Amino acid sequence: MKTRRRGATWVAPAVALLACLLLLSGCTGRGPGGGAGAPQNAGGEAQAPGPSGGAEEPAGPETGPGSSEDADPEQEERRTARILAVGDLLMHLPLVYASALPDGEWDFTPLFEPVRPWIEAADLAVANLETTLTGPDYPWAGYPSFNTPPEFARDLKAVGFDVLTHANNHSLDYLKFGIEKTHEALERYGMPHTGTARTPDEREEILVVEPVPGIRVAVLAYTATTNWIPLPEPWSVNLVDDEQMPADIRRARAREDVDLVIVALHFGEEYAREPNDEQRHYVDVALQAGADIVLGSHPHVIQPIEVRQVRDEFGRDLPRAVVYSLGNFISNQEGLYREAGIMMLIDVAKEGGVTRIEQVSFVPTWVHGYRAEGRQRYRVVVVEQSLRDCEAGLDPLLTPADCQRLREVWADTTRQAAGSPDVAVWSVDLPPQHPRAQAVAPGSS
Repeated sequence: MKTRRRGATWVAPAVALLACLLLLSGCTGRGPGGGAGAPQNAGGEAQAPGPSGGAEEPAGPETGPGSSEDADPEQEERRTARILAVGDLLMHLPLVYASALPDGEWDFTPLFEPVRPWIEAADLAVANLETTLTGPDYPWAGYPSFNTPPEFARDLKAVGFDVLTHANNHSLDYLKFGIEKTHEALERYGMPHTGTARTPDEREEILVVEPVPGIRVAVLAYTATTNWIPLPEPWSVNLVDDEQMPADIRRARAREDVDLVIVALHFGEEYAREPNDEQRHYVDVALQAGADIVLGSHPHVIQPIEVRQVRDEFGRDLPRAVVYSLGNFISNQEGLYREAGIMMLIDVAKEGGVTRIEQVSFVPTWVHGYRAEGRQRYRVVVVEQSLRDCEAGLDPLLTPADCQRLREVWADTTRQAAGSPDVAVWSVDLPPQHPRAQAVAPGSS
């Protein structure tokens, strides 16, 4: 899916028929950087053609789900992948206007140029598409009924995103027509997605991607709210619940071509800084059903990241990664907490037939609004890098007020997001591709 260091391959989703085995494991602007030396966290199926940016790795022998029947897991070559997750792509109308070109075309890539190296460096980059791509049949619009030009999907793919989740409270802003047009746009630009459906069969499909050869990831998405809009069909939008959702997760978990399960949950109370009881309950439901990674969204502010030990069916305690809310990645909402977001990084490894999470870290981000060439512009910046640019006077777009806001965002985000001692803040001292995050003391810069 990406032509870069290593690229994800889209495994065509298909209805799972006879699932009989349980998976052995739990899942350009200025160049920012990564870090080193962080503590590790303890803690049908036809393949669609797609490019892979890395060299082909020999298929290590392995057994169990996601492997050949006669392979030996003890001789399996170690494989690693980095997953990047961001929160809401909440496309208010000023962001759309800022992306308009004089010739009537659109270019949304400048919104993401400062963070593009991070997105491109990840083997699998996931975001929540909190808008529709309904097209010109309706006016372009922001809140309360979002309609963003379809070229937004093209440009999200161009900056490195691999999968979009689309089960959220704006999925039905234009009812069934909006879902159909959004699917058409995403498919036109080759962007895998999950969370909404046009048909019952489409709802039963499980999206599986292969970010690196030999590691296959299922991605599912659900929402707790549709803004009180009734579902056009019972299968139109995946809903957070205690029955269908865990059944889907168990079905994904049982597939032989799945090593890791990611579940995106759009839930919680808007602007609440801590998860509520409902969020905690549904995270538990997802983990017990077999999710390795739970990605929360909807509050539009950051809520904590946790690394939990969950016992699998073989009695092994394996780490699971949970974030209750990733916050806004791009939006025009104002206020310290709403302007801040994170890029969550989850490093996984597959070895000896077991896929496990090895490290969880995050990069604080901030939506920077500024004036350039007589127009209002926006960009998502890496907070630590921009703070260094403030100190060195390297970025003329950053005002003294911006630099003060960046200090506030850094201090708050590094404290707010780290909900477990195993969660590290990623330093910008080494490039994004580096295999280890460098811990930064919360609140320091």
